[in-house]
Amino acid sequence: MRVAVAVPRRYWGFLEEELGLVKTIYSDIQCVVKVGKPSPGTYLSSERLRELGECGFEKLVVMDRLKPVQVVNLARELKRDVVDRVMLILEIFAEHAGSKEAKMQIELARLKYYIPLVREAVRYAKMGELHGFLGAGRYGYEKYYLMLKRKEARVRRELEELRRIRGVRRKQRIESGLPHVAITGYTCAGKTSLFNALTGLGKPVGPEPFTTLAPKSSRVAYRDVCFILTDTVGFIRDLPPEIIEAFYATLEEISSADVLVNVVDASKPLERIRVELETTRGVFSKIGVHGKPVIVALNKVDLLGDYTAKVRDVEGLLAGNEELIPVSSTMRFNLELLMEALYRVLRGGTA
Repeated sequence: MRVAVAVPRRYWGFLEEELGLVKTIYSDIQCVVKVGKPSPGTYLSSERLRELGECGFEKLVVMDRLKPVQVVNLARELKRDVVDRVMLILEIFAEHAGSKEAKMQIELARLKYYIPLVREAVRYAKMGELHGFLGAGRYGYEKYYLMLKRKEARVRRELEELRRIRGVRRKQRIESGLPHVAITGYTCAGKTSLFNALTGLGKPVGPEPFTTLAPKSSRVAYRDVCFILTDTVGFIRDLPPEIIEAFYATLEEISSADVLVNVVDASKPLERIRVELETTRGVFSKIGVHGKPVIVALNKVDLLGDYTAKVRDVEGLLAGNEELIPVSSTMRFNLELLMEALYRVLRGGTA
């Protein structure tokens, strides 16, 4: 499908990354427009709308969070479907959902996001402003809205039951006395590759974002210590609140862990690494993780040649509870050093 992409000012410095998210679902980008100050009603100014009129696209992707009224107004103005950043991320998640829990988490997030949008459509339909394009009619939208509300309640109940079962398993794991290590970090940093390297498993990996959605755990033995290692969903900048809530299960694995391994892509520019470290710490803060030992696994150092300068620079960005270990998951470089660091912390030391 041919798409046009609108990028707000705050993401101009991360244009490649934002377009990478779009290309995960829509590979044919016809044009990109930069948005300065958003318009309250249609998000895009009349100038940007005219610019889009000259672009042969079938769907507009706005890399920002749109208000329901803006989605409806843009769709009416352009006579095309409109997807914002939250919708796009949910589409990406849906592509990778494997487990029943992951699928239900995505469904809940979608419902929470679409219900206000349909409510706005009901309002427009009552005013008679959705005749023709987007015009399901007042009663059609009202029935759809009520159906979505009922479905949301059902999915919530089923998800709560799955969370209860997961909670029982987590309690059993804690009571077994095995410590818990969670692999976290920015999307596409190589978390699952590191998980596979440390466990000997072959979980799916890929260059696209969010290959991992449901937590994966495995028992690991090193010297005289056994622990549970869990791979978790990757973070992105401005992770939408709906997704944080919907992926409560994977975030629970982080909040209950004794040690966190934050995987960082060493091949990225230092400023990007700084932003990603801050993003990850921000998610930790939102889910109530404070002061836990964190080992920063600076991954993919094999792509750098001489990586000593990058290590020194990244060490300057670390918080007090963080320790850096340069590694390469694919080349198995320094994995022994990483395991030694985990061993020391799990035996009562600090990161």
